[in-house]
This record gives sequence, C-alpha cells and structure tokens, in this order.
Amino acid sequence: MPNAKKLRYKLIAVVTVLMTATLVAVAAITHSQSLAVIREQSLTLNSRLVEAGVEKLGTSYSQLNNLFQSIYLNENFEAFLRTRGRREGHSTFQDAALMKTVFLSTLSSRSDLYSIIFVDWNGRLFYATRDEAGFYESYLACGLPETYLAQLEGVDGWEHGLRMLPTQLHIPLRSNRSQPPYVYTAARKIVNTEKRFEPVGVMFITVDLSDLERLTNLIRPDEQAITYIAGAGGRVIFDSSGERTGGVLPDRLAGRLGGETKQDVVLEDGRTYVMVSAKAADLDWYVMTLIPEAAYTADALSVSTSIVVTALLALLIAILITTVSSRAISRPVEELAAVMGRSGLQNLSQRVEVHGADEIAQLGESFNHLMDKLETSIHNEYVMNIRQKEATIRALQAQMNPHFLYNVLQSMGSIALLNHAPEINTMAMALGSILRYSIQGEDSLATVREEIKHVRNYLSIQKIRYGDRLHALIDVPEYVMDYLLPRVSLQPMVENAIIHGFEQRQEPGNISIRGWMEEDRLMFEVADDGQGIPPERLAEIKADLADCSGAGGGKEGGIGISNLNARLKLLYDKQGALELESDLGIGTVIRIEVTAVRR
Repeated sequence: MPNAKKLRYKLIAVVTVLMTATLVAVAAITHSQSLAVIREQSLTLNSRLVEAGVEKLGTSYSQLNNLFQSIYLNENFEAFLRTRGRREGHSTFQDAALMKTVFLSTLSSRSDLYSIIFVDWNGRLFYATRDEAGFYESYLACGLPETYLAQLEGVDGWEHGLRMLPTQLHIPLRSNRSQPPYVYTAARKIVNTEKRFEPVGVMFITVDLSDLERLTNLIRPDEQAITYIAGAGGRVIFDSSGERTGGVLPDRLAGRLGGETKQDVVLEDGRTYVMVSAKAADLDWYVMTLIPEAAYTADALSVSTSIVVTALLALLIAILITTVSSRAISRPVEELAAVMGRSGLQNLSQRVEVHGADEIAQLGESFNHLMDKLETSIHNEYVMNIRQKEATIRALQAQMNPHFLYNVLQSMGSIALLNHAPEINTMAMALGSILRYSIQGEDSLATVREEIKHVRNYLSIQKIRYGDRLHALIDVPEYVMDYLLPRVSLQPMVENAIIHGFEQRQEPGNISIRGWMEEDRLMFEVADDGQGIPPERLAEIKADLADCSGAGGGKEGGIGISNLNARLKLLYDKQGALELESDLGIGTVIRIEVTAVRR
C-alpha cells in the first residue's frame, strides 16, 4: 500500500496511536480502580458472611453437645447405666429396647439428625436411624468405618468432649437403601456418672448435610462461588458444588488452611479465585469461600465501558481533524520524496525543482548538492576502492609463487645430484600442475575439490623429498567438495606444517588435513606433530596476523600463512578467520573459517 508510506498518513497514524494509547490507559486505570473498589467491598462482605458461617457452626457444635447431655439425663439411658454389671436375667434385647427408646426420642428433636450409634464396653452395638433400629452382638459384624474404629481403639486416651469426624457415607447397617446418605459425625466417650465415671462405651451421633447446605447457601456471595466446610487436615465436610463432599481439598487449598484469611489462589482448572476463610475453633473446622476473579471483573467492566465509548468518539474526531490539516502540510514533502525516489546509483542525474525559501526548499537544495557530490566522488572513491582491493588480492596471491618455486627447484636439484632417479619427472609434472593452478583465471576463489587436488600435487613432491618420514592424512567429506575457498589457501597451511614437522628432525612425522561444516561456516584444519613454536615466537606471529598487513612472516610463521590471513580478511571482511595454535614439543595447528558458499 504505497499511500501508507506518505507523511500525512504517518501523522494520522501517530495521532491515532497516541490517542489510542491514551484511551487504553484511561480504560485500564478506570477498570483497575473500579475492580479494586468492588473487590474490596466484596471481600469485606464475604468476610462477614464467612464469620457468620463460623458462628453458625459453633452453635451447631453447642447443640450437639447439648444432645449428648440430654441423653445422659434420659431416664431410660440412666436405667441402662444402672443395669450395667447386673446381667443376670437382663438380656441384650432388653438393653436394645431401652436404647431404642432413648435414640428415637433424641432423633425426633432435630430434623437433620440421621442416626445414633452406641458401642458399649462389651463390643455390642446399638443403633437407631430415621428408617430402622436394632443391635449387633459385636460391632465388628457391621462394617464400621476406619474413623469410627480409630475412636474405639483410642478411647482410653480421650478426655471429655466431642470429637468431630469427617463426612462420609452412612453405615449401611441392615437398611436396604442402595445409597446411604452423606453424614458427618460427633463422637463422645460415655461414662457412668453413678459409678465413679467409669467408661461404658462410645456414642456416635450422625448429622445429615441439610443444615450445612442451608448454611453454605446463606453465605455464598455469588452463584459462581464455591463454599467449603473442611477439617484442619483438608478433609471436606461439605462442598456447595457437590464435587468434593467426603473427599479432600485440592492441594493448593489444603496448603493454605490456617494462613491469611484473604488470599488469591489459582486452581487446577487454571482459573483465579479469591479465597476468604475463617476457623471454627471448637470444631477445628474451616469455612472457606472461593469467589472467581471474573465475578469482580464483570462489574468493573460495566463501569469502564461507558468511559471507553466516550473516548472512542473523541478519538474519531481527532483523526478527522488530523486528516484534513495534514494534507495541506505534507503535499510539498510528497513531491520532493517522489523525485528522490527516482534517483539512485544508476540514475544520478535526478534533481529537484526548488520553489520558495522555506524548509522544504532548503531540503531540495541540499538534495541537489548531495547528488552533485555523489556523482563526482563515486568514481574517485567507491570504484577505485574496489579496484584497489582486487589488485591487492591478486598481488598477495601471486606473492607465494616465487617463494614456493624456489623451494621446489632446490629440492629437485638435490634429488637429481644425489639419486639420479626418475622421481625428477614426477616432481616436474606436479610442479607444472601447481603453477598452472596458481596462475590460472581471474577468479580469486576455487572449490574445495580443486584445492584438495592442488594439495595432493604438492604432497606428491614433498613425499619424494621426505620419503617415509612424511605421513599425510586427508579427511574431507564429499558434501563440502563444491564449496568455495580462497585459491591456494590449503597449500600454505600444509607447507607450514611440513616446515614445523620435518625440517628440524629426522624421525617420521604426521600431517592431518580435515574439513567440515558448522552451521553456515566452512572449517579447515591442518595439524602436525612437529616440534611446535616457542611461546615468544608464537606471540610475535599472532601479533603479525592480527596486524593483517600481509607483508610479514618469517621462518616459523611462513610468508604463505601471512598472505593467506590477509586474503581472508580482504575477501570475507570480518567473516573470515585464521587461527594458529602451537605447543612446544607437541605440534602446531592452523585453522581457517569462512562463510560457506557453494559454486
């Protein structure tokens, strides 16, 4: 869209962005402030509701305690206690009849009571529910839950008072009901008040969840909220959603019991809730309400929506005014930009027609002056610089040939004088190939395949010179063979390895030539196991290479290595590198790294 690049459209875009940013900031601040106020007011209300729930639980606890007191005062229960120990002529059926009368009288006092179960010291179990009454000769025959059994087994350590057991399905007993109801239980050790308070058994009063359901419905602030009544260990007594009643709280909630009364928590469903909790001290239970964060944001959103609508109208008016005014200002600039767009390195004759003396006219004059200077200097600097770089590369590349030719001819002469052998023919042919490769064409780059062939020719000559003292290994995979290297780059590295590996010793030596790819970089390494370079001389060579003049080098460094370093910098700028490592008495490694380019 070319029009989108015009100045006036950019000006409109800037105004739109600024106004939109302001609008977003106002909306965000308004929403945030509204959310904070609504949240604070809601949390205050919810805290009061939770505290009211805790008070109601405390009242229920007191009422349960009163139920046990009323059982103690029941004349039939007193009769049961008096007959304890006088079993002659007094059967379990008679005890069961007494207990049934006591239990049914108590069950009728409250609609939420579901059953009363008593296990005496002889292991007999008497019970009454809303549906049935009866007894078992042994409590082990009726499938008491583990929580009940734990109370019976640990009753010797009880002190006076109630013990509240967590919610679970009621014991089936002899009822044919397929699904017993959920109940929570108050357990108390029963003592004989007429005989030195000796223990006579444990009584369990079970309560259905209807009262807890009414309680949670009263204190729930929103239909989306979830209310839990839970024990200190995380066991759920009642859950308003019906999903966890009789189970356990999520780990993220159970770990926060006893902490701050108001906390933000993220549950497993990924939603954020605000948790408000309080503890009923007598029961050691918690009342906890979870309100979804979305319940607060919905109210805050309605407050900020009206502000956003007003701001949108203001934004539209601002865009309209900006569009009209920017057109008059930007037209001269657009004309100047059109002329400048038609100019370039291939079209330096473009000029701007200047009218007037304002800032736009001054900009046009500056453009014309710039084009005049550019047209004049392009040949003097840019083109000449390129030619100079090409000439330097050629000069550096050619610098190696005389030096190498001298060494080879010296070797050929020595062999001819000493051996009178046909190896001279082999050396001459290899030398011819080397010279042709060094001077052929104008291209300063060659493939890895060509470079490897050149190195093999060079090694065939040096193999004749050094015989079995020279062992060379070339490890270059086929997939790099078509990538480009500077022409005559590997041979100076091999020459340097031979100098350090063999000139100063008589025992055999090894040279390895390796090539590989690392991402988009082509790597080559030539290593020898020669005598190495002394640290002082190595530092001097590295300093010469860092200087990158291409004119240095000595016996250890090698004129070829210095030239290769300079060519890498000229051909690849900062993308080419040469590294030299050496340990005295161990060997020397030369490594080059260039950008990977295929022919």
